[in-house]
Amino acid sequence: MRTISILCSVVFLLSLAAWPVIDYAGGRSCMPVTFPPLWPAELTASAIGLLAAVVLVIAVIKSLLARRRRAWTIGALAVVIAAGSAFWFCPPELPGFLHGLRDRFVAEVGYPKMREFAKEMSQAGPEAIIGRPGMGSPPAPEQQRRWDDLVARYPFLNWTYGAGTVIVRGGIVELTWGSALTGHWGFQVAPDGVVKDIEKDRGKVLRVAADIQFIYYFD
Repeated sequence: MRTISILCSVVFLLSLAAWPVIDYAGGRSCMPVTFPPLWPAELTASAIGLLAAVVLVIAVIKSLLARRRRAWTIGALAVVIAAGSAFWFCPPELPGFLHGLRDRFVAEVGYPKMREFAKEMSQAGPEAIIGRPGMGSPPAPEQQRRWDDLVARYPFLNWTYGAGTVIVRGGIVELTWGSALTGHWGFQVAPDGVVKDIEKDRGKVLRVAADIQFIYYFD
């Protein structure tokens, strides 16, 4: 029972620690991590942690009935409960998806380039929507040429299977990737002003400057 209790508590703690690591790695790759395909890796870690907790509870019950190793099993369960409660109810400011996305942009693009991109896109019009051509129908040659030119100068448009969409609205330029299943993520830049807060129930925001913020819509 002692070995099982220790093993289960360690597995549970590792599953908790895996959450911010997986989230950050997804941001760095500009795509949520899935394992297996199409299944969020965070849920895989949660399933493993839940299984470890269930096995630990069974070990506690057995130790109480047998009146052996009770201190080890109950102590391990107390550690699991305390760690789980701290993780869910008192979460520290841990790096996450948007931090990973920010770090990749800082390393490979830079804020000046993002501002340059937003300035150019803002000239497309106040309500312009620019997306990868050919999504659902063959692209017009002029559309394809324009997109290829943008990608040549701003390679980050193609970071996620070339499916970036640019929306110019209300003085803010927004680039997002994603889908209804995974949510949408990207950034907003206000070329001539400041970015605005979004509703908390819509998603998460990481503001890095008055005119730049990274966003994740839950959808």
